Amino acid sequence: MTDQRPSGEREWEITTNTYIFAGVGAVILGGLAYASLGGVPNTIAAAVVGALAGGALGLFF
Repeated sequence: MTDQRPSGEREWEITTNTYIFAGVGAVILGGLAYASLGGVPNTIAAAVVGALAGGALGLFF
C-alpha cells in the first residue's frame, strides 16, 4: 500500500529554518521585553514565547 495524502496536506519536519525563526523570535521578543519591562525573568519569559512563536512560524517556511 502506498501512503496517499490529500494534495493540501504536508508532512511536518523540523528543518534549519525552524531553528532560525525560533532564534530570531527569541532575540526580538527578548530584546523588546528587556527594553520595555527590564529584569531577567521578564526577558527570559518573553524570549521563550518568542522562540515558540518563531519555531511555529518556521514550520511553515
